[in-house]
Amino acid sequence: MKKFLACALALTLTSAMFASCGSSDDSSSKAEAKTTTTTEATTTTAAPESTADSTAASGTESEGEAAKDISEMPATLKNYEEASVYFKKDMDVASIVEPFAEKDYENDESHVNLSVEELAGIPMLKVETLDQDDQGNYKIPKIKFHMEKFFEGHEADLEKIFTIKADVVTKAVGEFTGDDGTKSLVPGNFMGAFVTQPTTGEGENSWNDLYDFGEAEWTSEWGSYELTMRPGIKDGATFVNSTEPQYVSLMRWGIPNQADFYIADLRFEDEDGNVIACANFGK
Repeated sequence: MKKFLACALALTLTSAMFASCGSSDDSSSKAEAKTTTTTEATTTTAAPESTADSTAASGTESEGEAAKDISEMPATLKNYEEASVYFKKDMDVASIVEPFAEKDYENDESHVNLSVEELAGIPMLKVETLDQDDQGNYKIPKIKFHMEKFFEGHEADLEKIFTIKADVVTKAVGEFTGDDGTKSLVPGNFMGAFVTQPTTGEGENSWNDLYDFGEAEWTSEWGSYELTMRPGIKDGATFVNSTEPQYVSLMRWGIPNQADFYIADLRFEDEDGNVIACANFGK
């Protein structure tokens, strides 16, 4: 019952924070995700037009499950052996990924600190949420990757992208406090949206919320997930052969305790499941 109340509390707090996501056409980002709550975790169904899925590699809490050490994390990454984009400690992070800048962060968004740090020996993009709301909950971190930078010099490959995958790890920094006052160092709910923003050719970007995800980790201080979306199944969601800015965007809804998330890799696949390489961002 205690963990059920904790999940319910986190869901209540996060669902109250759905808001606009700062694109030129972001109406779809304002729609509330459909959720299903159980005593073990909170999950969110994929957007209707998507066949996307997410795998909780570290596992969500089950009866008798023990906390898992962070040293086990590298083995949970689904795409690290053959990804399109890897993150390196000497890369210029600001040139390839940036936070949204909606309303000068006066609404639901948080300022974020972006860096590349090693987690259990794996260099990853670290997203640190910096701002809290009036109730003390951490606001929504929203970031966007520059696809035109990943595919610079071979932009024709952009329109081949059918599937996009990302290995994401959440790690608690601050303790979660349940209704009964019990504290635990867990990241809790990991809920948010995975979006494509191809160029319209008119100086703007469309908004395609292809996957509203929801996972949770209530046993260990970290959780590991594979996020998958398939822009190739939706008209207008695919990228085009262009040097204009185009984005893959990722955001996590607000949570009551401090928990950073890390992106280990990005994997782009064509319709046949072949990996599309980004020469300047490989291993």
